[in-house]
This record gives sequence, structure tokens and C-alpha cells, in this order.
Amino acid sequence: MADYKTPLQLTAPRYMKGYTRTMWESLVPLLISRGTTNVSKSVVETYCQTYGISRQAYEDIAEHGMTDESTGKKNPSVTTYENAVKNLRGLASDLGLTPSSQVQLQKLIIDSSDEHDGKSFSELAQDIKF
Repeated sequence: MADYKTPLQLTAPRYMKGYTRTMWESLVPLLISRGTTNVSKSVVETYCQTYGISRQAYEDIAEHGMTDESTGKKNPSVTTYENAVKNLRGLASDLGLTPSSQVQLQKLIIDSSDEHDGKSFSELAQDIKF
């Protein structure tokens, strides 16, 4: 069984290629600096995979357009892209990558701290690095 207290690995899993791998290698150093551990590995993998899907769908839309000119039907990649972007928003929130999720994390950190020294929330929040 994996030790969930260990940090994520910096290098992307072998199966990841292209945009998925690039996202892993960009995102994981930031998450490690925040203390994210292997307990979040599946969420990180899903985020990177979904990002890769969104990029592939976007490229297809850029190349072929949003509709098939011969039939007038919507390019299926448009739906794929829209769904991927929606999923990315939720996963980003789970990983603390959105402004609102960062505020929630700051509140949790500050509320769990006994040492406020009379500082305001904004002063305490400035000390937390994201």
C-alpha cells in the first residue's frame, strides 16, 4: 500500500504523453511546494488527463471548425472540449488551484492555528504561500 504522506513524484507517470505529461511536470512542483501528497495523486492524474483531452479537442476545433461545413452539424470535439473544461474547473477547485478554493484553504489553515497575535485575516492570509 502506498504511503500517502509522501510527496507526489516530480516526473510524470510513464503512460502520460504530450499535453498530459507537460501539465503534470508544470503542476506537480507547485503542488509539492504546497504540501500536496500522494493522497491526491488520482485527482492530479485526472486533472492532467482532462487537460490533455481539452487541448486535443481544441486543436481539432481549430483545424476543422466548430461545425462540419458539408453537413452543418456540430463538431463532436466542441462537446468534448466543453465537458473537459467543466471537469477541469471542479478538479482545479479540489486541488486548490482556483481563487475561491485558495481562500477556503487559507481559512482552514488560519482557523487551525492558535497563534493569531492580533492579526487580521488578510494579514494572516498574506503569510500563506500559494
